[in-house]
Amino acid sequence: MDLDALRFADFSKLSTAVADWTAMATKLWELESDARGDLGGKAAKADWAGVNATVTREFIGKTAKEFADAATEATSIGNILRDTHGELVDYKARLNEAIRRGLEKNLTVVPAGNGGFTVTMNIHPDRAAKGTTVPEHTEADATALRDEVQRILQGATESDTTAAQALTMLVSQTPYGFSDAAYYDRDRAADAMKDADRIAKLLKTKGDDMSPEEFDKLNADLAKYKDDRLFQEQLATTIGPRGLLDFWADLADPSDGGTLQRSRHDQLGDFHRCFRLEPSWSSRRTQPGRTLRGAN
Repeated sequence: MDLDALRFADFSKLSTAVADWTAMATKLWELESDARGDLGGKAAKADWAGVNATVTREFIGKTAKEFADAATEATSIGNILRDTHGELVDYKARLNEAIRRGLEKNLTVVPAGNGGFTVTMNIHPDRAAKGTTVPEHTEADATALRDEVQRILQGATESDTTAAQALTMLVSQTPYGFSDAAYYDRDRAADAMKDADRIAKLLKTKGDDMSPEEFDKLNADLAKYKDDRLFQEQLATTIGPRGLLDFWADLADPSDGGTLQRSRHDQLGDFHRCFRLEPSWSSRRTQPGRTLRGAN
């Protein structure tokens, strides 16, 4: 995100989107309650026979569950948008405050080419109006202002980019219907994707050459994200089918005789059973959907 894009940003449409998704989630949770208690409840108690006992009842059950998934997805989208809106508004305020403080020391921040910016003297003493006192500044003041603005822009860029990635991944998890992935804010979704990228890089670059400590950390991360579909999707799509097969082949090769095989031999079987990825290109979800109420 460049200087002027954040400095003069109008976040009113984003605020409206947050309100719309929040209202949508509230309505969907009401429908979910009706579907679960009325539609699903009656289907479960009905005396089905023939084809209806297998086909129709299952269809009604799945339809009732879709309301829960729809409500969960709408809640997650609203939460991510709300968190991102708050962060970007804060970054904008911090940027304008930094620029204001810079002017007090006769420093100004101006856009440069390729989305960059420069910190320069606002009014040269030789060109100041007669009788005007120009504030003084040091090179350290200019450097500090440049670094502060850079940190703000980097933070805003990360917030905006990871939110877009999380939302795109969230809605693309299921070709049909709705995702049951639940997130309270942008940070959790962004952390899940970052950890997935880090683990994919570890599996690609080291395979069974990872240290026992790295393997233990990997095990802990997989346990942490065992129910996180966004993490699973990001990890699976990042490492790819070929990368995953190569990793397992490397890990299962007894000829290596590496440190990992010797030190963690008893854990490899459990690790193989626990390592389950369900990307959209490999399988459809079969686990019951989890529900999540929105956090205001």
